[in-house]
Amino acid sequence: MCSSKKSLSVESPAFTPKTTNAVPVKNIGISPKAVGAPTFTPRGSGMSSPCSPLASQNHINPYVQQSASVAAQPYYQDASSFKHPLNYHLYSAIGPRRENLMAYQRSTSDFFIPDNLREDLQRKADAALQTFANSTLPQHVEYFHSLVALDTNHSKGQSAFGYPSWTYKATSSKDGHTYVLRRIEGFRLTSEASIRTVTSWKRLSNSSMVTVHDAFTGRWFGDSSLVVVTDFHPNSQTLAEKHLMPGRNAGRAGSQIVPENDLWGYIIQLASALKTIHSANLAAQSVMASKVLLTSKNRVRLNGCGVFDIIKYDQQQSVRESQRKDLQDLGRLILCIAARSPSAHQNTHKSLELVSKSYSERLRICLAWLVAPPPLPQDVQTQPSAKAAEYNVEALLTNIADKVVSCFDSALHYEDAVTTNLMGELENGRLVRLLTKLNVILERPDTSPSAAWSETGERYYLKLFRDFVFHQVDHEGRPVLDLGHIITCLNKLDAGIDEKIQLISRDEQSVFIVSYKEVKRGFEAAWSEITKHADPQRR
Repeated sequence: MCSSKKSLSVESPAFTPKTTNAVPVKNIGISPKAVGAPTFTPRGSGMSSPCSPLASQNHINPYVQQSASVAAQPYYQDASSFKHPLNYHLYSAIGPRRENLMAYQRSTSDFFIPDNLREDLQRKADAALQTFANSTLPQHVEYFHSLVALDTNHSKGQSAFGYPSWTYKATSSKDGHTYVLRRIEGFRLTSEASIRTVTSWKRLSNSSMVTVHDAFTGRWFGDSSLVVVTDFHPNSQTLAEKHLMPGRNAGRAGSQIVPENDLWGYIIQLASALKTIHSANLAAQSVMASKVLLTSKNRVRLNGCGVFDIIKYDQQQSVRESQRKDLQDLGRLILCIAARSPSAHQNTHKSLELVSKSYSERLRICLAWLVAPPPLPQDVQTQPSAKAAEYNVEALLTNIADKVVSCFDSALHYEDAVTTNLMGELENGRLVRLLTKLNVILERPDTSPSAAWSETGERYYLKLFRDFVFHQVDHEGRPVLDLGHIITCLNKLDAGIDEKIQLISRDEQSVFIVSYKEVKRGFEAAWSEITKHADPQRR
């Protein structure tokens, strides 16, 4: 060990560097008086300061979390990230489809059709079956019964047909289907030939027109009335009620405009109906807002066809003039909807200028062509000009062929969506038949084939299988409402797979290990046996 090594002493003075700004400090050391000093206790609820673990903590990200600013824009630029609450993925019947499911997982909504479609169909079914007790309407009109008034306006006045018109929903005693009876009040038939014109309309079938089925006259309502029978489309409304109702959209500045694609859809559908009508050498004469039904979203049908042929049989114009007027009425109808005014057709030039501000030039040109047809020659023998000859529904469809293709493409997409929803309901009938047979077999109160037939043999498996499927409980004895388990078990029973299941009696004294195949074999044998006892001739 080197003798020159110096030892360190606690009492040696501290080293102080020599600098210009040096401040003399006291010697730092442990004073003997510190032994009796009180213990330092920090101000807090605990006896010791908590020590946070060396782990990453959640810090505020100003690019994602920022308070709403009222007087100014936020300081940090908003980032494109999710801002949903933590429970955004939970099931909701009206929410979007869950995207965090595994390939083998399903949500409850996957087993049923969408809520909006189901509610719409249920409302239509309810409207079709609606009846009123103590009604003052006739009990029977020809072969129809259970009349229900469909008019929302009960004031009696002249309709577009020149007579007071009423509509009723009625049930046919021939086929049990529901139809609409359009009653023309006060009409007196002067010629049998006029009522026979409905025969030509009964032959027409087009998806964009309301089909005419029959027409007759009678005094069921206490007067001479004409009744025209057409198809019934529940919960439908006219284009006048949808777009031109006074006080709602008509003439109001800033009212909601109709999308242009919807207007093209109206034009194409009504042009399709006119093409079928004109091809049969007939004219609709009812292309007006109060006679076009909106049966579903953007789905229109031309109504009131054939009525003018009966009530104005002696005053009819030539078919060519009436067909040209159909096209002109189509242009006026769309012009009124686009301009949001029922009187827009009275000032065509101003209305077209208004349309050009909200819609494309293509639509304005189409409407201008429709509302201003080229004149026909006064002499019937004179051939019309080239422009007048081209004013027909075929020329209209040719000019808007690209829009027709777009509308057709949308219809195909909608068909795919409806087919997909239908596929979800395809197997419901199979499962209902399975449940029906299962409930017929289990716990029969009769003595045929025997008093304890449902409780013995292979039928006992079925009773335990019912408890296994529908009466599951958790470890606390609470019912388990697992729709996926129920449907999966029923599908496996119907398929008869070899998968084993454990069936336990309610008193937990009997346990059976069986396969779905064995349960299905007992199920089919029991159904066959009970069928033979129900119909002895099948033996």
